[in-house]
Amino acid sequence: MDILEGNNLATNLFERYSANSRNWKFVVSVSQRNGNFYDAIMSNPNEVWQLKIDSIYKPNPLIVGAKVDVDPVKFNDNTHMPFGYRKLDPNKIGKILSNIGENEDTNAISSYISSVISSSEPEIPSPNNSYAYGPFLFTQKNPIKVDEYQKRISDKLATRLKDKLRLLYSSYG
Repeated sequence: MDILEGNNLATNLFERYSANSRNWKFVVSVSQRNGNFYDAIMSNPNEVWQLKIDSIYKPNPLIVGAKVDVDPVKFNDNTHMPFGYRKLDPNKIGKILSNIGENEDTNAISSYISSVISSSEPEIPSPNNSYAYGPFLFTQKNPIKVDEYQKRISDKLATRLKDKLRLLYSSYG
């Protein structure tokens, strides 16, 4: 099992997404485990990636991950909009902004934005276009269906992330 991190992980996942942009899921647990890190699963119908994230509260978190030998059907949840890049049409953005009033209900705005974004399929991004990226599903449940195999991987990812943090910040635990 190869553990990837940073740009290597991002590039690898982007290449896989670019090969087939359909039916990806990105689920992040907001409950911390293994050294106060966050668990995440990124999956498509053919593969599952288990990730460990140092923080969900900063713009550029440290992330490590590995492709795991788990049946992707285990994570197939068709109740949520698939993850991916969705092209933002300037006309749609203008329509969203013009329909939002100052005293508009937050739920109404969220519902409207979701309907506009979900009306377009995820695609492979190309230069000189604008895209919405997501959705990320945040949940209290841990997305890792903990069996011994995934627990071992979770522990290895947590150790790698701790090592990375120690390298970057010498006073880190």
